[in-house]
Amino acid sequence: MGIMMTTTLTVDVLHNFTPLNALSEQRLKDVLSGCYVETIKPDITLLNYGDCDDKAIFLLSGQLTLTDYQGNQTTLDALDYAANYPIVSSKPRQFTVTAKKSCNVLAVNQQQLQDALLWEQSLGSLAKTLFAQLPPNMDKDWVLRLLQSRVFYSLPPLNILELLQSLQTVVFKKGEAVIKLGEVAECCYFIKEGRVKVCQQIDGEYLTVAYLGKGAFFGEEGLLTDAPRNADVVMLEDGVLMRLEKNQFDRLLKKPTLQAYSFALAHQQVDYQEAVWLDVRLSEEYQLSHLQNAVHLALPDIRLKARQLPLNQHYIICCDNGQRSAAAAFLLGIQGYNASVLTGGLDSLSSQERAQYMV
Repeated sequence: MGIMMTTTLTVDVLHNFTPLNALSEQRLKDVLSGCYVETIKPDITLLNYGDCDDKAIFLLSGQLTLTDYQGNQTTLDALDYAANYPIVSSKPRQFTVTAKKSCNVLAVNQQQLQDALLWEQSLGSLAKTLFAQLPPNMDKDWVLRLLQSRVFYSLPPLNILELLQSLQTVVFKKGEAVIKLGEVAECCYFIKEGRVKVCQQIDGEYLTVAYLGKGAFFGEEGLLTDAPRNADVVMLEDGVLMRLEKNQFDRLLKKPTLQAYSFALAHQQVDYQEAVWLDVRLSEEYQLSHLQNAVHLALPDIRLKARQLPLNQHYIICCDNGQRSAAAAFLLGIQGYNASVLTGGLDSLSSQERAQYMV
């Protein structure tokens, strides 16, 4: 884009921009995570006619020149009413857009924005519908808090209802272990009342890595990877947890959240710079052979090190057969990342594709 500088974004400058101003503060922060105000030099092109990118771009200051396919030009100033909306929002783009004067722009992922809008605008009616079908003694405030968790963004409403009806209430005392390191993973938990601490062995030290409270959930990693528990989870106070069994987790929560691409479609996305490869195999496997320009973050490191990855990027995740990719996509998705998986993993590539695209 010919960026001259980047500036950390403050949310209050966006109250005039539609549809960003339709989002709650927390939902807006989710959409803007990893985004920056970009300062563009004069005569630098932001968008080309015919582009099919995945960005919604807002003009915060300065002037742009919009050129249609016949060469006709119009000027868009940040003070114009039209600048309250995304620039040239239709896809493919119907104008080439260049900076007429030095200007500041904000680019956000359009799909994340649309998902947030859909969820925000349907949350109230969804909650009312769910409340009408749930047991009358179920804590409505807790359900509403749960619905605002990112893990539910891409779930069909019927799945949410069935998931809530599948939860089993379990009471724990202060100091009691809910999950123990090395145990077989058979369920995950949603916190209804109380707080827990999560402890792991890291480089020979036993450390507390997280504190979780009402509305949070834990224990999903062992279900995703079919591996023994990698942490202890202990109650910090008396509390009530809602337990979800593995078969229900897989059917209602895991499968509906995964988007998969064939290699041909995935490679096209990467080739158009609309996505990047993310290899989640072990370092030794990655070093032996991997897709060209693939970023590496091993599956066991995702929970602790995911923040090393820019949030404003689409990741297509690959492993050997797709199993680890599915686990990684779920773990990244609940942290706010746009993550898809390569169908069948690297094993699905033909010998010609491996020779051409792997190093």
